[in-house]
Amino acid sequence: MKKAFEIRVVLASPIYERNIGATSRAMANMGFDQLILVDPQCEITFEAQQAAATGQTALQSRKTYANWKSFYDHEPDSIRLGFTTKDGRARQVRDFKPTLDWLANESPYFTKKNENPVIVHLIFGREDWGLSTEDIEYVHYACSLPTYGSNPSLNLAQAVLIALFMVRESWGGTLGKIENQIADKRLNRRPTAFLEESLQVWLQEMGFTLYGKKVNVYTVLKRMLLQNTPTPKEIRILETVLQQSIRKLREWKELKKQKN
Repeated sequence: MKKAFEIRVVLASPIYERNIGATSRAMANMGFDQLILVDPQCEITFEAQQAAATGQTALQSRKTYANWKSFYDHEPDSIRLGFTTKDGRARQVRDFKPTLDWLANESPYFTKKNENPVIVHLIFGREDWGLSTEDIEYVHYACSLPTYGSNPSLNLAQAVLIALFMVRESWGGTLGKIENQIADKRLNRRPTAFLEESLQVWLQEMGFTLYGKKVNVYTVLKRMLLQNTPTPKEIRILETVLQQSIRKLREWKELKKQKN
């Protein structure tokens, strides 16, 4: 994902101010701050500020439009993705993750030569019935978020958080750090190519069949070693041990052959 993008979260007719505040907090978690309300059904008071907690930026700098006409008159041209759990002839729902991948890799929105950031409006419906037919009329793609239980309906702020997390996972961003966080140096290392050939030769010299029907010795050993994320130095030491073992085994086999 090389091209810059700008995410704007749109809440259509939200009815609970605490969800607006919690949405602002979710946006702060994921590094976004452009919040838009279309025809909100509640006032913004201290309750919204409480729900936003340490993520006040989007809430305080929010834009509000009285209706969709005003929204489209003032907002720039963009990719508009609406979230819904309803399916039907009027709204062909797509999974969100494949949609993100397609947009980034194949769609003209990202592939065309234009230095400006791609603006993406993520549109979420009101808490009780979601996006109406009018809300979704000008959406480019109706999308669904993944759930694993029998209830596909998500809390508004939780839906925003999941969607923004998936955007970051697919399109990138700078990962935040907790203050005084102790980093695991092994997790931050660049992946080092594991010397698979030496392990294979060593096992064969030891008399093992690499890909046995019952037990795949090579795969099991490699997985056990790589799960510990060896350092480059540890890889070099292991390579030295394997190569020396291979030489010793071959010398022993040659001596045995000569004696026979």
